[in-house]
Amino acid sequence: MKHLQSNLTHLANTLDIPTSFEISNDALWASIEDTNALEEFAKGLQTMHARVCMITCARVDEGHDILYHFDIKGVLFNLKLHLKTPLLPSITPLFESANWAERELSELYGITLENHPNPAKLFIDESIKEAIYEAYVPLSSAMNGEVSRHLWEKVKMAQGENNG
Repeated sequence: MKHLQSNLTHLANTLDIPTSFEISNDALWASIEDTNALEEFAKGLQTMHARVCMITCARVDEGHDILYHFDIKGVLFNLKLHLKTPLLPSITPLFESANWAERELSELYGITLENHPNPAKLFIDESIKEAIYEAYVPLSSAMNGEVSRHLWEKVKMAQGENNG
């Protein structure tokens, strides 16, 4: 893992991307602040034969925290990126495995993906506006089974507003 950290530090320094690294729970964590640096950093990860395992998102007061979870030769590398605006460069052209996860970000959180090859919705009807669920219930609550008839009534009402 130290060797991977050294390689990633070299990549960040070569690209002049301020990055902090930390080893925690058998995984390597890093954080970058510049959204525009994501694509260049991802290109470097691609040369290291990284694979996108998952992308997760959390709504925070000043935007969204995006976590990219990569597997690099059996080591979990987690890259955190803070979005102040809901605009994110897509890494799907570099990592096909990012396709659905990025589209979920768009659909559930209303994040606009730049240069995504297929930004179509995955499972929410086209008539329902993006991030509608986030407006009514945090995704974490929905995943914990806290979705109620009341939530669905709000969604249906919003869908009616979007259609009419």
